Amino acid sequence: MIEELAEVSYSSIVLEESSQGYLRRDSYLSRLRPLYDDCDLVKVLTGVRRCGKSVLLRQVADELRAETAPERVIEINFELAANASIASAEDLDRFVMAQVGDPRQIHYVLLDEVQEVTGFEKGVNSLRARGRLSVFITGSNAHVLSGDLATHLAGRYQELRVWPLSYGEALDLRRLRGATVADPLQDYLAWGGLPHRFGLDREASWSYLRDVFNSVVLRDVVQRTGLRDLAGLETIIDFALDNLGRTLSPSSLSDYLKSQRRAVSTETIYSYLRALDDALLLNRVRRYDLRGKRVMATLDKYYATDVGILASKRVGAGPGLGDLMENAVHNHLAARGFDVYTGKTRTGEIDFVAVKSGRPRYVQVAYLLASPEVAARQFGAFAQLRDGHPRYLVTLDPLTQDRDGVTHLKLEDFLLRPPADLA
Repeated sequence: MIEELAEVSYSSIVLEESSQGYLRRDSYLSRLRPLYDDCDLVKVLTGVRRCGKSVLLRQVADELRAETAPERVIEINFELAANASIASAEDLDRFVMAQVGDPRQIHYVLLDEVQEVTGFEKGVNSLRARGRLSVFITGSNAHVLSGDLATHLAGRYQELRVWPLSYGEALDLRRLRGATVADPLQDYLAWGGLPHRFGLDREASWSYLRDVFNSVVLRDVVQRTGLRDLAGLETIIDFALDNLGRTLSPSSLSDYLKSQRRAVSTETIYSYLRALDDALLLNRVRRYDLRGKRVMATLDKYYATDVGILASKRVGAGPGLGDLMENAVHNHLAARGFDVYTGKTRTGEIDFVAVKSGRPRYVQVAYLLASPEVAARQFGAFAQLRDGHPRYLVTLDPLTQDRDGVTHLKLEDFLLRPPADLA
């Protein structure tokens, strides 16, 4: 089976990727390997622009070529001008089938940025329906699955959300590229994990992140949704960045916009937030009532997929360190496949309820336990929980102090060496 690749194959891939300055993303590859030979499921890699989907797809192709005849791996990048002639679903089907050799053997079809093909949904489904073709596709945003593709595939796909680099991956990539920074954790919290920015100096990194922001907003939000008020959209993005992890309601946004002398309807605000969530620029986190055991319909929170993308456009101080910590903890949990909620207790909140396989874990985030009163408040957030599920407090304190059944973790340990329950 493909998932049982020989160690020698892995080693050769690591050397090849290292020579190109790329980091192999094992956490995603390990989730994809069991699906390599599944011809009935289309493997869909989604993620914000420039998070590393294309490199990951290339690494999948390298692993497959290491284990099978290279001609059985059909790889097409639709951002290349050489593939511009593949313009329709029919073109795509014909092009791929012309490269298939022995139809009795599985062929692997990897389509990068497939949404550039008009009617790609029909083409992808046609390839899947032929059998003996294991199809992988990438798309720049959630729109790949929000429309006709999900309808055509009718449950015959497996989505894998690709996130920017984790903190551990960022450290590895810095070592790989020989890049150094005075405080790597602070840099990561403030400027995010888009792979290409590592190795760039501050000015070049700033410029690159601004370009990514413009690409996401103009192509993945404005063009795809028809929103016309770009200035209003950017104002909402600025507000969301300054209020990471705080409740964002249409009324609070409306009040803020009025203070900026902008009148925007509640429905328009909802549409902006949906568009930013669909473009994977922001992530909506819903509240979970821990007493009533139900997801609540109002007072959502939003976290940035990559703080650096948003920070490149900010004016002013931006979010505080505690907010950036909370954003990083959210992304760490979400990238590892947890369903993440904010926990509502009778008198307060737990920052995160992370659920996997139906089992919750509770995570509270604080900057520092600077006084006994602060420590009592943060540990006390768990006091109303009556179940035995794991409880964690994540801070920047140099020393940790487990208490009342709560495990206290340093942020860096949480990001690099999380407990098994949070891995």
